[in-house]
Amino acid sequence: MVFIFMALYPEAKPVIKRLGLRKRTDRTRFQEFVSEESGIVLTITGVGPVAAAAAVSAVLTEYDAGPEDQLLSVGTAAALHGEGGAAGRMESFSGENHSSVKLRSAGDASDIFLLNKLLDQNSDRTFYPDMLIKTDFKEAAAITGSTVLSQRAAAFMKVAAEGYDLYDMESAAVYQAGNIYLGPHQMSFIRVVSDEGVETADREQAVSDLAARVNAVINSHVEEISDYVEKLLALSEKEKYRGGISDKSSEGLVDKIIEDGHFSKVMQDQLRQYVKYAVLSGVDWEKAVQGIYDEGMLPTIDKRGGKKALDRIKNCILK
Repeated sequence: MVFIFMALYPEAKPVIKRLGLRKRTDRTRFQEFVSEESGIVLTITGVGPVAAAAAVSAVLTEYDAGPEDQLLSVGTAAALHGEGGAAGRMESFSGENHSSVKLRSAGDASDIFLLNKLLDQNSDRTFYPDMLIKTDFKEAAAITGSTVLSQRAAAFMKVAAEGYDLYDMESAAVYQAGNIYLGPHQMSFIRVVSDEGVETADREQAVSDLAARVNAVINSHVEEISDYVEKLLALSEKEKYRGGISDKSSEGLVDKIIEDGHFSKVMQDQLRQYVKYAVLSGVDWEKAVQGIYDEGMLPTIDKRGGKKALDRIKNCILK
């Protein structure tokens, strides 16, 4: 099953229509739209981290979410590091490799992003969704705050938030609530740039203004969002009917890699998820690993070398 969470109904309306979802009439706490045939549940969470976390927890508990399920958070975000106003072209950097991310005006065809790094502004904690689906989306890092971003605050973040591209009010909260039920590899975050911060300091007015334009922004990218949902559905179905690592010899190779690479617990979990994805996708991961051994990347003397080997394994599987 694929669980989609969106903050506002105007944002969600194009997605609901595109996916052919119907409203559940027996729900009173949150608006839910479902497709029993395809296994999709879309929930309107409301604005802000508290509302988002509450909705995610309630829905995933109700449906008893498990290893075969996928969570997708979709919404709009403000662009940080703006230059020359909303019509200007912006550049910023995200991720440890500082790869350039190009941001344009709201609604531009390139302004849809898959988030690879989430910062909770309130707790200063950082989270990394482990994206296993290959897409054409550009990646970006986002800050999640508890208030609507004003243009004054956005100007401050231009200096203070280097390394982050977008600002929203839900993603980090959705991740933290979802991570109680699902692994990092089961959660994806799509954001479309809608503005560079709002002019008004009135929170209710700001939300109202945003709601008036996010429908068009999401609608301009609804086909890409729908395609991504289809990929998640396919992954969920494979996970449901196939059991991951296929045999004892494969499991033995995984154990050998962990030992030779001095993997931490987090690295071990990541390796197993990459291997599971490879098995489900028909990728010959064992051949790729043998090549890494032949090159001398494994065995390694420390965890740092193991991290490089793990990144190489990931790239071989997801290429």
